[in-house]
Amino acid sequence: MIEQETLRLLEFDKIRSILSGSTLTPAGKALSESISPLDDDKVLNRRLDETTEMAEILNFEEPFPLQRVDDADILLERVSAEGTFLDPHECLKIRVFLEVCDRLQRYMKNKSDKYPLLAGHLSGMRAAKQITDAIDKAIDKTGEVKDSASSRLRSIRIEKSTTRNRILSKLEKLVRSRKQHSSRQDDIVTIRDGRFVIPVAEHDFTSQAGVVHDRSKSGATLYVEPMETVELNNRLRSLDSEEEREIEKILTAIADLIRTELPSLIGNYRVLSEIDFIHSRGRLSVRLGGNRPSIVSETRIKLENAYHPLLLIRSESRGDVVPLTMSLGGKFDILVVTGPNTGGKTVALKTVGLLTLMARSGLHIPATDKSEIGAVRKLFADIGDEQSIELSLSTFSSHLSRIIHALQECDSETMILLDEIGAGTDPKEGSALGESILNYMLKKESLAFVTTHYSALKTLSEKYARIENASLEFDQATLEPSYRFLVGLPGSSYAVEIARRLGMPPDVVSDSEKLVGAQEKSLTKLLERLEDELKESRVARRELEEQKSDFQKEREKLNKREAGLRKREETLKQKDLEESSGLVEATRRELEALVKKIRETSADPEEVKEAHSKLKEIGTSLKTRKKRLEDGQRKRREELKQGDTVLVETLQTSGTLLEYIESSDSWKIQVGSMISTVKAAYLTRQDGSAPTPSIPSGVNYSPFEDISAQISLIGMTVEEATSAVEAFLDRASLGNLETVYILHGKGTGALRRAVKEYLSTHPFVKDFRLGYVNEGSSGVTVVTLKRD
Repeated sequence: MIEQETLRLLEFDKIRSILSGSTLTPAGKALSESISPLDDDKVLNRRLDETTEMAEILNFEEPFPLQRVDDADILLERVSAEGTFLDPHECLKIRVFLEVCDRLQRYMKNKSDKYPLLAGHLSGMRAAKQITDAIDKAIDKTGEVKDSASSRLRSIRIEKSTTRNRILSKLEKLVRSRKQHSSRQDDIVTIRDGRFVIPVAEHDFTSQAGVVHDRSKSGATLYVEPMETVELNNRLRSLDSEEEREIEKILTAIADLIRTELPSLIGNYRVLSEIDFIHSRGRLSVRLGGNRPSIVSETRIKLENAYHPLLLIRSESRGDVVPLTMSLGGKFDILVVTGPNTGGKTVALKTVGLLTLMARSGLHIPATDKSEIGAVRKLFADIGDEQSIELSLSTFSSHLSRIIHALQECDSETMILLDEIGAGTDPKEGSALGESILNYMLKKESLAFVTTHYSALKTLSEKYARIENASLEFDQATLEPSYRFLVGLPGSSYAVEIARRLGMPPDVVSDSEKLVGAQEKSLTKLLERLEDELKESRVARRELEEQKSDFQKEREKLNKREAGLRKREETLKQKDLEESSGLVEATRRELEALVKKIRETSADPEEVKEAHSKLKEIGTSLKTRKKRLEDGQRKRREELKQGDTVLVETLQTSGTLLEYIESSDSWKIQVGSMISTVKAAYLTRQDGSAPTPSIPSGVNYSPFEDISAQISLIGMTVEEATSAVEAFLDRASLGNLETVYILHGKGTGALRRAVKEYLSTHPFVKDFRLGYVNEGSSGVTVVTLKRD
């Protein structure tokens, strides 16, 4: 159980507020406001998986049909008492609630395989069509009870209309028959106490004129119900009462129907509230660009490219926030983070703590999906007020009391976050106390992330194997923080240099430099040199990686060009051979004709013999040439053996030889998890293994000669991917494949959206969908092709 003070210090209450602000039901709002870290990893993993399913729906599916549902739980509780009923507008709220439940069930009807957890929740909902039909029959969209709600109500309203018209007719006739006075401009029929009346001047009124119901403010005008309409008004009032009783009867019948289904409706509302809670978690994931972290059983933390969620929300773009990468519980259990003020130490500390709380609560975090959160059952935090976003305790004794409490409670499943450990007292005593506190945490096998300005604590990594230094990068030239988190390198405070840059008098700066001990100066210089070397090595590594990438691309281009030239050379040789054979045959026919002619004309026998000899020489030369080409092809085939890695020229991808098929001069070849049959003429032996595209587990492909059932677009631009998919679908259609798989990865979603847009208009495509969990989930698009 994480204490509320820790949740407040790490601003988890703001995450709760963001979640609850996006809910659409009162109960869903309550669930979001009460979300807390979970100890049970099984429950936690299920909650994370629910969040993942909802985030994928919001990212990739049609809009989720959830809308605001107000007061349904309160209305169901009110109508549970026998004899109670709801007014028409409240009935419409129940109608909206039931309609949302129905839409959710229909939405998930064909998605249960892709989103089993959400489908499992919604399968518990029960239909209530008879209730919605009864409400629709009785109440219109404005909240008025319809005349058609019952035959009795229709009769009452018809009679009311007739009676009202008779009253108005009589009164308007009386008004017209009276002598008009210039002083009376408002001689119209009006209503007082629910009865139709006309205005009469006080000096014109007599008791026989009728019944007075009201008087104007000046007292000069009386509102009188003439005797001629008293009975009609009485009947109209009576009809009003009958109408109210009939409407009450209709609404009671609807309430009785609701009561018969009350347990199912209450169950539906619970499910709807849970779905609303999951929906708010999914929306937060989409808003943060979050991912599901892995939950591991060991007590450790690993964050990769992690952002502080509140900074992300407040920033105009993701690029304005610098991510951090760190780990605890692997090679070391305690990180001591040093560096100047305003360098980002406190933000880094809060990022680690808040993301741990979010992950342990079943929320996605703004970090890569390689991040891991372990068994952190307890989390304590003591955060100073220097950069605190929230008000925190400031005195040394108050800080110390929180640290004491953390040490008393910590164990091997605890993480402790301390901002400026030992601050607020004598530096020597503070450093000694800080070291003792960290040593105690090591003995308790707790994880800790602490920040400090004390130089003595920077050397603890040499003394304790499970303690490591870290810092936030600082540009020495500009004295501005870059906020890059560096593990393994302590930071310098740069206090004297910053004071110099800000205009501190030179004498003060000079005295300060003299007062700084030689050892401290050496350490500062060492840190500065290490930072410079780290920057240089980072730049060099980046340049090497870029060169390696360029070389790899050039190598691939050369390999493709070489394969193409080799294939073209063999094609030209074959063509030359065929042309030569044709030439021999044509020459032979011509010579035979010539011989025939010579014989018929009794030509010289020596000429005939010479012609035959010439023909024989040509034939022998061509046979020799043909044999040389065939021997070359046979030698190339004989070089191939089982287990060789070869380049499949028709697919421009690598595979492994499995079995030679002599009858067709072909090889069975494995590309990834696919087995296909390829002509030996299209295979070239490779000295090394080339990488092959990964194929989602659980996917089976039907082998077609020379045709792959999958393509990987990972690493391509949108333009390159579109061209590759176009060529791939052409080959797949020619091979009469029915189902193919396009691997685009999850990433930013740009490739996935481009593939979706391209497939939606392709003439060969019958249908397409995102892969199931065992097929690669949203990283794979599965395409069904039209077949001949």
